Amino acid sequence: MFTIFRQIGAAARISLFSLNQRRALSLAAVVAIAMVVFVLLGALALDNGFRHALDNSGSDDVAIVLRAGSETEVNSTLDKPQQDLLAAAPGILRQHGDALVSPELCMVVDGIKKSSGTRANISLRGITPAALQVRPTVRLVAGRMFAPGSNELVVGRGISAAFDGLTVGSHVRLHGVDWTVVGLFDANGSVFESEMWADLRVLQGLTGRGSAVQALRVRVAAPDGIEALRRFAAAEPRLDVTVQSDRAYYAGQAKLSTDLINSIGKPLALIMALGALAGALNTMYSSVAERGKEIGTLRILGYGHAAVMAGTLAEALALAGAGAALGTLGAFLVFNNMSGSALGGGFSTLVFNMALAPRQLAIGAAWAVTIGVLGGLFPAVRATRQSISQALAE
Repeated sequence: MFTIFRQIGAAARISLFSLNQRRALSLAAVVAIAMVVFVLLGALALDNGFRHALDNSGSDDVAIVLRAGSETEVNSTLDKPQQDLLAAAPGILRQHGDALVSPELCMVVDGIKKSSGTRANISLRGITPAALQVRPTVRLVAGRMFAPGSNELVVGRGISAAFDGLTVGSHVRLHGVDWTVVGLFDANGSVFESEMWADLRVLQGLTGRGSAVQALRVRVAAPDGIEALRRFAAAEPRLDVTVQSDRAYYAGQAKLSTDLINSIGKPLALIMALGALAGALNTMYSSVAERGKEIGTLRILGYGHAAVMAGTLAEALALAGAGAALGTLGAFLVFNNMSGSALGGGFSTLVFNMALAPRQLAIGAAWAVTIGVLGGLFPAVRATRQSISQALAE
């Protein structure tokens, strides 16, 4: 047994040391595998960053109430009697006798993206002070909060960085009204950083909605509070609403965009992987052909089939490892913390930072190793099946 391992080690070293004789083919295989890993990790970084933004947005102790049948806030409406009924529901957390209920109105406005100079949608949310009580991660990092009843805005850090004219002190015209940006807020990388906030009453007057809102966000007092609120709404005939956790709502909003990202990025990486596999096979078959005398000599010296196969596989895995390292390094330098954007709920722009975590890096490495194994397996089998005279002749 010890002799077999010595033979495998020796054959692998001989194969690796001879790589310099096939520099052009080897480099082509490395670059092909690196490109596969680069493209795959780009798609995974986009998906991971998008999911992270939405995961940070939701909370298990906050419920969102929408009109029944509405999948997003922009399609929902709740009148004042419904709001009052819901504010009196059991299970809601109360402070100083007041229910922690945030009535909100969300509309879509135009902005100019810095990266392209083109118009894109931005969410403009009307809120009351209760909005901050149901979003404890939000904090002002510059300027101040808007004054009630004024045409003032506070904007999220992400949207301020991605769009023109949304810095503190800027003036912007939205829906025919002039607004002043008076504050910048951070929301721990969540979807709220892609929004602008204004006074709810001002937006209600601007849109002619009276006292109606589109959603209520409610902080519950206990783990079963959302279920209690759901039972209350189902038993109350004057309410035709759906109740779900904020986290579940944003998970549903994420599905369309993440499915789109995966349906484009991963098939593209798969197509490139097939090309890289063809390149790896070509490289390894050429290697076996050029190393014919070397393989025949090893067989004459008593090296077994396992040693010959191991030598060829070691070469293929070395190329795959080099490609994985090159592709991972390139993806990490380009994509990690790169600003990205996608369509969020209501077809507004969601700005987030792309991110590569250990899980995504492991997936990229696994693809590279798979290409290396498949690319080296068949040539390795061919090398073991050659007769000594045939190997020497080649």
